[in-house]
Amino acid sequence: MSAAMKPSTRPVVVKIGGGALAGGALEDLPGLLTGGVPVALVHGGGKQLTRMLDALGIPTEFREGLRVTDERAMAVAEMVFAGEVNKGLVRELYALGVPAAGISGTDGPTLRVAPIPNLGRVGSVTKVDGSLVEAMWAGGFVPVVAPVGLGPEGAYNVNADSAAAALAVGLGAGHLFFLTDVDGLLADGEAVPALAPEECEGYVEKGLAVGGMVPKLRAAAEAARGGVEARIVNGNRQGTLAGAVAGEPIGTLISEGVVA
Repeated sequence: MSAAMKPSTRPVVVKIGGGALAGGALEDLPGLLTGGVPVALVHGGGKQLTRMLDALGIPTEFREGLRVTDERAMAVAEMVFAGEVNKGLVRELYALGVPAAGISGTDGPTLRVAPIPNLGRVGSVTKVDGSLVEAMWAGGFVPVVAPVGLGPEGAYNVNADSAAAALAVGLGAGHLFFLTDVDGLLADGEAVPALAPEECEGYVEKGLAVGGMVPKLRAAAEAARGGVEARIVNGNRQGTLAGAVAGEPIGTLISEGVVA
């Protein structure tokens, strides 16, 4: 982030799914914005993409949790992520009183990526340019970023959790929140209060983190190593974001400040 544009309060990045927003943690956003906190959102939309691919007769394949994306599937992914999902979320946020504006990682370009071998048009973020996000903040807008990055052959599909972590580090964010439908990383039915980044992979290996929690945990660890406090929290509960920003022990914290 450029020194001239660096806000007095460290930014907050929020990773959300591609679904409805009402009645949950994002209703805290107007209060955070009133308090002068710069906020950027990164969204997913895998379910919507699978539905569209099915309708078009394009098969879906995953390898190690990542969607194999050939050129035809990438064209659909960009249409769904940067179009249907992104603009739908922007409209929902506007209804909550949030002055949102949608972009994808190819705009700017905000996210530059390198191809991940054997997955087609799937990339991992190698560089973040925060100039466009900063300009949107300066104009009073909340950027809503679709998980598409710019690579050597054009647009690439990027795992949304990884994109959020990279963006948070690149923007010098103070907090990164992964909104999910549970109270954090669960062990014996209770949220694990805090983890050091080096502890995260152990929960994957033990099978305590499964499904969509795996990429969230790995992305949270990556963000923590980059100096961002990451939390996996329940996005269905209003007050979650406001409480966590205020320092309340909500969800599962992943931070370099945690003693393993």
